Amino acid sequence: MRKVLIFGGSRYFGKRLALRLAEAGDDVTIVTRGQLQVPEAEGIRSVKGDRQSVATLKDLARERYDLVYDNICFTPYQAKIASDAFMGKVGKYVLTSTMSVYAPGPDLNESDFNPLHYEYHLDAEHDYGQGKREAESFLFHRASFPVVTVRLPIVLGPDDYTDRLKFYVDAIRNEEPVVLHHPEARMGFISSAEAAGFLEWVGRANVTGPFNAASDGLISIGALMERIGQHVGKPVQIIKDGESSPYDSDVDYYMSIAEAKKAGYVFTQLDDWIDRVILQTMRK
Repeated sequence: MRKVLIFGGSRYFGKRLALRLAEAGDDVTIVTRGQLQVPEAEGIRSVKGDRQSVATLKDLARERYDLVYDNICFTPYQAKIASDAFMGKVGKYVLTSTMSVYAPGPDLNESDFNPLHYEYHLDAEHDYGQGKREAESFLFHRASFPVVTVRLPIVLGPDDYTDRLKFYVDAIRNEEPVVLHHPEARMGFISSAEAAGFLEWVGRANVTGPFNAASDGLISIGALMERIGQHVGKPVQIIKDGESSPYDSDVDYYMSIAEAKKAGYVFTQLDDWIDRVILQTMRK
């Protein structure tokens, strides 16, 4: 039985991850501020605390963990306080990162952003992508424990709290125009179930370093709209003038998953689940 600590384990793929680990027999602790319901299952317990609090992290680090999953580290400062607190107390640290560490483009490889060649600034303001770049940089430069960073694209699932896919479902259902400046731009996605599955895998596998994770296959944003239209039974109106919609991209924007495949992970095919998620989103 492994002792596993999860920051960000009370919703979306973090919740799925916690349930997977508990079902496999791990002793799972979820850190929560108490604003969301923690999944109830044998092997899962929760402790109240704040990921951004030095005191919370020091209290947690009184125990040793085989594995820590950090789904809610967004800045190098947050990486630092975790690195300081868990020094000598963690077997492996898994940081959930993002495709946004890369400049938009096609077939992005892990080497296209090397955190060891990147500076971090603890006191600076950071947007989402920059914060994740510098959090990765800090951990790979300074952490005393093995680190894996998992770079995810847009995550889709019935439990998606961002409601970005629902935005498109509702617009098409209501026969409202959708703004896509380049509907031919192709993107990669991952399901919330597979995001949890991949995170579990990197925690068990003998791997460290950065990994891209996405389902196998690509779809253009325009083609995704057409699929939604087919399921909703309404015509799709795409316009190119106006404020960008959530998935709008000027260029193809997707990651290579060759490194994860080489390490032994087998991804699902995008076509095997994308329609199911659209139907699930329609029922929300």
